[in-house]
Amino acid sequence: MASPQAHSLTDEALVGYGGGGTAPAALPVPPTQARGFEKRERIYRAAITRYASDGVAATKVEDVIADAGVSWATFFRYFPRKGDVLIEALARHFRDHLRPSVTAALSDRRLRIRTVVTRALLSLLRPANLPPSLHAAALLEVFANPARFAVMVGDDHPQPVVGLLAELLAEGQRRGEVRRDLDPAVAAMTIVAGAALPGAQAAALGADPAVVVEASLDINWHGVANY
Repeated sequence: MASPQAHSLTDEALVGYGGGGTAPAALPVPPTQARGFEKRERIYRAAITRYASDGVAATKVEDVIADAGVSWATFFRYFPRKGDVLIEALARHFRDHLRPSVTAALSDRRLRIRTVVTRALLSLLRPANLPPSLHAAALLEVFANPARFAVMVGDDHPQPVVGLLAELLAEGQRRGEVRRDLDPAVAAMTIVAGAALPGAQAAALGADPAVVVEASLDINWHGVANY
């Protein structure tokens, strides 16, 4: 179980890789009624379509608003920044692809935890429903803005990727594959910083993140494994 100090670290560490300098925008407000969900969905689909055709930087909010048939206030309620649309895309990827893939991998007891961790990272880094360039941009948005990602995922953990990896490492401790003297939360942060982030940067350059993830995890795992 993670210590209170580790919870504090995971609340505050790894925040703002791409940020700094300006005050953060207000956090997105999740919808609570069916009408709100429908409006946010229209905004999301209109924005993703524009981003895919015109690019994120060239897309104007007024064009997305016109395409979605909503007001400025509605757009900025659900997506205070244009980048928040990309974070929402990764939140959906996390819920619909990453978590199910981890659950399936854990159910196969033939797989070692390192293999499950590797598959989890690659499931995060590889696109499913987005063009590769948008998925890569979304990854960098998530690493730069973890608090915004947590709001959109709807996860109790302040950094969902760290939390998920910590769950896997804790399971590895129960199986005797991960050192029992490690705090899973702190170990998860080192894997995010040492393997997931470089993999995201490789994806942003158009490279397959698998090579970077495998090489980086080789280094990290020497400090994690219970040899």
